Amino acid sequence: MAKKLKGVVQINDLPDSILIHILSFLSTKVAAQTSILSSRWRNLFTLVPNLNFELVEEYPSWWKGRKSLNSSTIKSFRCFVDRVLFFHDTIDLDNFLLKFRLKRGKTVDSSSAYRWISGALERGVKHLDFNISFDKFTLPDDLFTCRTLVTLKLDIGLVLNVPEDIHFPNLKTLHLKSVKFFDDNSVKSLFSDCCSLEGVVIEKCSFKYVQSFSISHPWLKSLAIIHSCDSAHCWLVIDTPYLSHFKYIGHVVAGYSLKNQESLVSADIQFLFEDKDLQADARHATSIFRQIYNVRSLVMSPYSLELLSSSEPLPAFPTLVELEIPYNKVEQLNSMDNGLEALLPHCPELQKLAFPQDVLNSLSEELPSCLICKVKVIEISNFKYDQDCIRKAKFILENGGALEKLTILASDVWREYKLKISQVLFAYPRKSKECFILIV
Repeated sequence: MAKKLKGVVQINDLPDSILIHILSFLSTKVAAQTSILSSRWRNLFTLVPNLNFELVEEYPSWWKGRKSLNSSTIKSFRCFVDRVLFFHDTIDLDNFLLKFRLKRGKTVDSSSAYRWISGALERGVKHLDFNISFDKFTLPDDLFTCRTLVTLKLDIGLVLNVPEDIHFPNLKTLHLKSVKFFDDNSVKSLFSDCCSLEGVVIEKCSFKYVQSFSISHPWLKSLAIIHSCDSAHCWLVIDTPYLSHFKYIGHVVAGYSLKNQESLVSADIQFLFEDKDLQADARHATSIFRQIYNVRSLVMSPYSLELLSSSEPLPAFPTLVELEIPYNKVEQLNSMDNGLEALLPHCPELQKLAFPQDVLNSLSEELPSCLICKVKVIEISNFKYDQDCIRKAKFILENGGALEKLTILASDVWREYKLKISQVLFAYPRKSKECFILIV
């Protein structure tokens, strides 16, 4: 037997609490494999407060070098989850992640899934992430009255019929993905008794059976609704007096009602382009901007800007400090008579501005005051080495009296011209002596 070196601590000399802490950073499969090391390790994995089970079929069966998961692999996974839960002794479970995604036609039986969720709930789980493909499934009633849950993430692709007696006293974060809401009442019930709720993400969910998607909560701070589907007929109603961050990425819906938004600090409104009636979309879309007039930071897609610039009168943003219009090479816009230059006069306190070069059209002689006196940082993306782009950059350098930094993000096809862009702009006179130019 090898002798122990003085001053060297072997892993077996560590107390159980430290070993369990180390195991908590491993996947549950690897942690369970340590049970064969010695009698000391045999039951340590059963005390780990984090359980992580993943079986994902990421490639089609015809993919070279990849084989589709067979029934024996699926059965083995199911038995492994059952065994771990059977032997797991922790009654204070921190995290439970179950990701079981297979190709169409394959799924886990609903009784196993029901048993796994119930097992996590019985162990006082705090953070539950359930990502699984089903044909038919009903969530346990106990899930909707769990007192220990702090985070709940469901990605199940099923209709979510929320019971009326829902009660999540400690739930702070709710993330729903690929969920189909049963009706208007299910939406209201979901937020009716979550007194600690602070953050909500609704991602790729179906509003097919919902006429009014209504979120009313006195303490909610962050809300994101991303890529919802079947929502053209739906109204979005939000009453959240403490909401500070709001994100909406999706198609224009039938109407927007945002109440009590005095605390809103930042908003990300990215309407997705549709080949529909621009004026009809503009009427609905503009209403949401009029209701978030007091934000300090705003992100909007080029199509959002197009809808906004086509409305009369344009909403004012008297407290806006940061404005970002991200470049989207996929999005094809209609011709804008008034682009970014129409919006700038309505943002008198603007200090930071980021936009793709094609949303800035005509360069008016009547300059907005923010561009002359306030804007300190400007970033122009999709920049090309052509006369129009160079003219726009020169215009900004010539008139930006408070400008401290101008960043040029060259278009992919014009990257090799960065040196020429630099030579032209570095040699051009600047109104602000503090202005630094960066070409990327």
